[in-house]
Order: sequence, then C-alpha cells, then structure tokens
Amino acid sequence: NLVGYWQLDGDANDAAGSNHGILFGDPTWMDDPNRGWCLSFDGDGDYIDVGEDPSLTFTEAITVACWIKVHAFDRNWNAIITKGDDWVLARTRDDNRIGFLCLGLTGGGWPEVYSDDVNDEDWHHIAGVYDGSELYIYQDGNSINSKSVRGSINSKWSRVLIGENGQAKNRFWNGYIDEVRIYNLALTADEIVALANPEPIAPPPPPPPPAPNDVTAVGHDSRIDLKWQFDTDPNLAGYNIYRADSNDCPFTKLNDSPHPFSVYSDFFGQNDRTYYYYVTSVAILEGGQSGPSNIVSATSYAMTDEQLMTSVQQAVFRYFWDYGHPVSGLAREGYQLGHSTDTCTSGGTGMGLMAICVGAERGFVSRTEAAGRVLQVLTFLEENVARYHGAWSHWINGATGETKPFGEFDDGGDLVETSYVIQGMLTVRQYFDDPNDPVETEIRDRATRMWEQVEWDWYLQHPDSEVLYWHFSPNYGWQMNHPVTGYNECMITYLLAIASPTHPIPAACYYNGWAGSDDYTNGNTYYDYVQPVGPEMGGSLFFTHYTHMGFDPRDKSDAYCNYFDNSRNISLINRAYCIENPAGHAGYSDLVWGLTASFNPWGYSAHSPTSDNGTIAPTAALSAMPYVPDESIATLKEFYYTYGENLWGPFGFVDAFNLSQNWFAPGYIAIDQGPIVIMIENYRTQLCWNLFMANPEIQPMLDAIGWTSP
Repeated sequence: NLVGYWQLDGDANDAAGSNHGILFGDPTWMDDPNRGWCLSFDGDGDYIDVGEDPSLTFTEAITVACWIKVHAFDRNWNAIITKGDDWVLARTRDDNRIGFLCLGLTGGGWPEVYSDDVNDEDWHHIAGVYDGSELYIYQDGNSINSKSVRGSINSKWSRVLIGENGQAKNRFWNGYIDEVRIYNLALTADEIVALANPEPIAPPPPPPPPAPNDVTAVGHDSRIDLKWQFDTDPNLAGYNIYRADSNDCPFTKLNDSPHPFSVYSDFFGQNDRTYYYYVTSVAILEGGQSGPSNIVSATSYAMTDEQLMTSVQQAVFRYFWDYGHPVSGLAREGYQLGHSTDTCTSGGTGMGLMAICVGAERGFVSRTEAAGRVLQVLTFLEENVARYHGAWSHWINGATGETKPFGEFDDGGDLVETSYVIQGMLTVRQYFDDPNDPVETEIRDRATRMWEQVEWDWYLQHPDSEVLYWHFSPNYGWQMNHPVTGYNECMITYLLAIASPTHPIPAACYYNGWAGSDDYTNGNTYYDYVQPVGPEMGGSLFFTHYTHMGFDPRDKSDAYCNYFDNSRNISLINRAYCIENPAGHAGYSDLVWGLTASFNPWGYSAHSPTSDNGTIAPTAALSAMPYVPDESIATLKEFYYTYGENLWGPFGFVDAFNLSQNWFAPGYIAIDQGPIVIMIENYRTQLCWNLFMANPEIQPMLDAIGWTSP
C-alpha cells in the first residue's frame, strides 16, 4: 500500500496519511514549467522531516520513488529521502549516480544498487525497490540495476527525512524534489513505468455556470414566452427549462437538449392556462447544471387579430434585438441553421434597423433603448467594418468587423446588400428626429455620412455603362461580373443609386439597366390575375418584399405598372398556384401558401411556382400582408393555431416547413425574419413606408426617372 505521499505542490502534507512534513532551512516552492509545483533545496540546511510513525517502518518489502533534478553534487553524499540506518535513496560515493541502499540485508556484498548518470540538468524519475529477494533501482521507468539479497531491512529508530539523513548529518540535497512516494510493498516493473509516465491529470471540471438572472414570463395566445439574461460563461452549453402546474407541483423539463439562447417560447395550444417555470444553466463539461432560477408564472389568453399580429411582430423583433450580435448589434445571419454566431449579414442588418423602429413604436423597447442600439450598429458599421468604394460585404464578422467571404470571389463589396443597409439607414434617419437629443443627432449624422459615401457610380464598372454590377472584390476585381437587372429584389438598388446626392448614376440607367432586359415585362394572365412585370408566375415572393420594405409602391407608376398592383397580383398568383397544387404537395391550400427563398429539407433554394419542392416559408405570405391583407391574416392564423406547436419557436414562425417530408426548419435566417415585422407594420400603419419616403432625396429621384402619380 501507499503509506506516504508528499506531492510537494505548495505544502509538505502527506496525501496518503497523516505523516505531514515540517520544513527546515529555507527550501523554496517553485513552479517548474515541466513539473509544476515542486520544492527546491539549496544544499545548505534545507530538508523536510516527515516523522517516525510506525507506518513508515517495514522490513520485508519497500518501494521508494520520487522525481529529482540536480542543481549540483557538491558533497560526497546528497540525500534524497532516507530513514537513518534503515534505508537510503541518495547520491553516494562521489559520482553522478543515485544509490538505493537497504541496510540489514545480506548476500551479494554491500546491499546497494545504482542508477545511471543523473547530473544532466534534466528531471529524472528514480525508484528503489526491495521485494524480499531482489534489490532494484529504476531510472525514468527503466530497470537499471538489480542485486540478489536476503534478509530483513533494519528497523532502528530513525526519522524519515527528505533532503537529508538524520543519522549521517550534513548530506543535504542540492536540487529539486517532487512527488515523493513510499510503499510498504514492492511495485512491479509495470507499476514503476506508470509512475514514471503518468497519464496527464485532467483539471477538475469548471463549476456549472450560475443560475440565469432576471427570468420573466409573459402570456400570449396559446403560449407563454420566457426571457432571461444571457450568460457568456465559456462553459455554458445552454439552458434547461422546467414547467409545473403550480408552485408546489413537481417541475418537468420541457427541452430534450440544452436550449441555446435566453429566449424560450412554450407553445402548448391552449388558453387560460397558468404555468410556473424556472430555468437552469447547463455546463458543457460533465453536463452538470446550475441551481434553479427564480420561479415565474404567466397565463395564456385568447387574442384578437390585432393583438395576435402584435404578438407575432414582437416575437420576430426579438431576433434582431435579443439575438443581435452582442459586440456590434449587427443582425446574425442565422439561428440554429449551421451559421457561426459571429457571421452577420449586412442586408439583414439593414432590415434590423427598420425593425427596431417598429419595436420602439410598438413599445417592445423604449425609444431611448432603440436609439442606443441603432447608434451601436451605425458606429460599428462606420468605424470597424471594411468598405469597398463605400459598399459593405455580404457577410461581416460581428465581433471584429472583418469581411467574411460569401463565396470564392465574393470577398468585397455587395451593392445589393448595401442597398438594404442604406434603406434601413434612411429609415432610422427619419425616425430618430429629435434635434435636442445628442444620440439621435449622431444617428442622423452617421447615417447621412455613410449614405453619401457609397460610390454607386463606381459599380457601373465602365464609364459608358448603364448597368450596375453586384460585386466588387479587392482581390479579384470584377471577376463575378454579375449585372444587376430586373425583375427581382434589386429595384431598390437602382432607386438609391439614382437618388444618391454624392455618387449618383444617370436616371436613364433605370430603364436601360434595371428594366432593360427583354423579359422584364410580362403581361400574361395566371389564374385570372394579370402580371405586368416579372418572371413567369412572379418568381419568389421576396421579389415583392425587399424593395418595398421602405419604398412605398402605392399611388405611383413607372412606364410599365403600379408596383403595388403588380405585387398584389403576384401574391395572389402564388396563392392560387398553391391552391391548385399541381404537384400534389401535402398541406397546400387556400390557407397554406407562400413560396419564396428559404431553407428546405435538402438545403436552401429560391422556391416559386416554377421551382416548387413542397416547402412553404411563413415569411412569404406574412410579408404580403400590405398587398393581400385578408388572405395573409387568414394564413397567419392557420400557421399559428394549426401548426404552431411545430412551427413556432423563440423568434416566431421558423424559417420554413415541408409537410410532405414532415419537416420543420430548426431555426431562422435574418433576411426572412426582417420583412415579416416590417411589412406587417406597413400594412397596419405604413410606418416604414412613411419614414423612408420622407427622405428629401426620394421624390427628386422619382421625378428624374419619370415615375408618375394618378
């Protein structure tokens, strides 16, 4: 058995028993880069006395082992660990070896065996063993020497000393000693090897993160929403959410795996239900969890259509507010869909700016809080993020501002994404209009400065070009060579480029560039609805959303159509296609419709009536609310009340679902979230339309192009 174990990790206590050591002289504790804490002896009076307890006296077998590093062999004898005239592990006889001597043994001459040279400024593991018939010495796990002997080891009265010999004084050790062990048995060769080559000792697991703070519960129709303060503890794997029928009932865990964020929506599909909740933090290592948070409760209740729309907007708003990047405030690209949490989207950030205006107006946050967040975003975009002739990249590292390539050659300016940023900036410039508030003044100044710095004319690529180009790379130039032409989501890019007060493109670019392709106009009738502009059956519905988050299409027309009417008819065509359901996809109906770009069971695709795999994205029908309010609201309610238990999550309806595959997306993307909160508000109050259109640059641009009003 191990009868004495002095780790020498800052004290001389016996980890195997009670033979705690007392230090004499002035040995020094050292933090060695190879061994960690150990004890340094100076060869002049330093030693440890671990006593004379009978447990340290044995005659028939023994193992003594330790780690040593020689400073100097400056005496004929330098003791490592000894028990007087019983046994000795020491440098002996004026050479560079260590000897193990067991007095009282007979046969084979002097009862001592020797190691190899250890005077080389390296650490060595030394072990002396007597098994009743053989004496051994091991160096670094290798058997160096052995001798056949017989008899019993002396058992005289002697104290066990580390660094000195009590019976032959002034034989002090000059060097390091660490991890001293004494056994009352003979260890095997394999056991000695294990001591000399120990498995790395794993550090103890860190404690679980603290219990969540500031947990709140709010009742909604068919659900209760929980929020708490997010913890940045590096050992945080997520959270567990527990629910009970009363404060005194047993609590049941609701989630199968740690919930990744500090917002949770418990959708149970019933009203007038009161539930109690607490939340715990779950550790990555060892899987432990904190104690419970404060207990909170709330009650679900039936909502009117207006209340339900507000509830949906608030849930989607949380994506940009609660899930916004903690360093920059930028909109993260996605949630639970495989994106790094540092990957942020410039276009989604522009949508987030507009959503914050809605949040402030609806009272989800205060105006002061909203202004602070908007200024955080604008400051980061201006001071930390690379720009390419004024344009931002598609993806941005939200912690550092560095460009994150979107593709092999797409590592620079993205003019279309930039136009969504500017659309958002011009919206917040009008919303935060208090001339006496320094934060709101700075918002307006920064937004104006960045708007005026975008070199729209640079993105024509050639001096005589009338077409904008989507991408410019500092490394590959115009390698992607992607012209921006319609009809699609990019009308706003041309409108802003023509409106620019500092780097405008000619107004003729609208018809010769944006609307210059042969297939821009359509004129066909689908399902009894005339479609003036756009691809067959309208394409993906986001074509009708992105430009018109800010740009109000009502009461104005270009040479081809009124785009409110065009968007309304495309929405109705999309719905009628789903009602007809020519491919027989599960679930399609007058209440389940909406084909647009989204995730699907196989990846990501721009879904449309001509590219349909059975995937419905809630953003498609919900963001069409300004155009087809009755149909859109009916679908919102169908999604919510019929499919909510699978389709609803912490930030509202998940990105998409496919009933043929029984698949519901596990998360969200920013550019599908943004239009929901913004376009519902444009239906309800026209807030973002009114703000964007109030910018003084907009009407002169429309006049220059030749837009007309009734």
